Amino acid sequence: MKVKELIELLENIHEEDGNLEVMSSSNYGDYHNTEELNNIVEIIAAVPVDSAYSNTGLAIFPEHGNDDGREFDYEHTEQEMVIVLRYIN
Repeated sequence: MKVKELIELLENIHEEDGNLEVMSSSNYGDYHNTEELNNIVEIIAAVPVDSAYSNTGLAIFPEHGNDDGREFDYEHTEQEMVIVLRYIN
């Protein structure tokens, strides 16, 4: 989904249902495929990296809040920048 499409969908929802809370969801991974809801704490633009730990095959290492010493060279990735609705669990 592109930003323009997201904005149009959000504007339509706002017109129909009012000023609703916005959250993200992710599959909890249990037997029933429960989708847990996550509070969005920030929205960032980031370059995704390949990851074996994700259903999409992608992950991010946000530059801020990365206190585990990992570094990633964004110059050598094939991925395009994406908008990320972040939550912290």
